[in-house]
Amino acid sequence: MKSILVYRRFSDLDPLGHVNNVVFYDYLQEARLGLIEDTNLVFGHGFAQLVVEQQVRYVQPLAYGREPIRIDVWLSSLARSSYVVDYVIHDDNDTVVATAVSKLAVVDEHTGRPIRIPEKVLERLSPHLISD
Repeated sequence: MKSILVYRRFSDLDPLGHVNNVVFYDYLQEARLGLIEDTNLVFGHGFAQLVVEQQVRYVQPLAYGREPIRIDVWLSSLARSSYVVDYVIHDDNDTVVATAVSKLAVVDEHTGRPIRIPEKVLERLSPHLISD
């Protein structure tokens, strides 16, 4: 498991003073990129990684704060052409405010058809696989 710190912006807030539910998807993207650590492994070189499913469970509202939130992120599944990323989002008091799951597929950048996950991507992802 890896922990990624993400800062909230004032513009993330909705009229009630909470982080808008849509903004959580931006936070998940930051955590995924933090997990891979190399944007060259996200796309290019003949392949792309696409989010094909994503679900967020909101546990409680997330208020604005100047301290970063923490997102724990790991892989719960790693298949031939796809993988599943799990997240737990904590506020600056370490309270869980949301959990999420994303499924990503690796596709040929020209045809959009699924392909085997490239070896260099597998090398980066494999250490983060935690199975129950």
